[in-house]
Amino acid sequence: MFCVSTKYRGRHDTISISASFTLPEGYPRMVPKISLSSESLSRGAISRLKEGISSHARTLPEAPMVLQLMTWLEENITEILDQDLAEVCDTPKESLSKEEDGEDLWLALLHLDHMRARGKYVKTIVKWTKELSLTGRLLFQERLILILLLGSMKNIKDYITRQRTRSVDVDSAGRSCKERMMTVLWEERLQEGTVSLAQFEVAECRTVEQLKDQFTGAVLERVYSEHVCTLLQKQSIRT
Repeated sequence: MFCVSTKYRGRHDTISISASFTLPEGYPRMVPKISLSSESLSRGAISRLKEGISSHARTLPEAPMVLQLMTWLEENITEILDQDLAEVCDTPKESLSKEEDGEDLWLALLHLDHMRARGKYVKTIVKWTKELSLTGRLLFQERLILILLLGSMKNIKDYITRQRTRSVDVDSAGRSCKERMMTVLWEERLQEGTVSLAQFEVAECRTVEQLKDQFTGAVLERVYSEHVCTLLQKQSIRT
């Protein structure tokens, strides 16, 4: 089990919410058990949020989903809590801990199905990672496209939201379109110093070995073995 926290700036004050995710043995084929807590919200509000986020979890594909669930929480809190905003308690900003401020270090691996307007798409990704203070890699290996993101959970969630809600590519007719086929392959909160990616880089890997060289260190080697190898096998089968 692990806990993550987020803040929502409502009409009257800042609301802090903590979410605990208990990952079952069959995760992500089985959805996590979710618990929510907040000193700023009523029991009714917490109950509605928990019901909503649990229902959303059951609609997601069998892939790592914690970041997507936290994104859903932030995107839907306004509608769900509208009637409870008057009950928000005062939460002094200086009392927020580092964890509540979203400063824990997270690493996520994303998979893109394709890029049609590659030049524009790559520039957009690099621009967003710079704006959100994210480091990592955009990796190409033949038809395989991967994005490694290292940074705070909040900023990674913001990146994923941007990529899914803004026009980043073009469709077969050349019209601007949003990213509909991005998959979150893996996500994990890291211990300090376990992964070092000093900046965001774009790498064209001519061979599988060059791709593997991008995943150095115990954590990244595990990610490569458990997730990237599977994608490479599927790609080989299609070929």
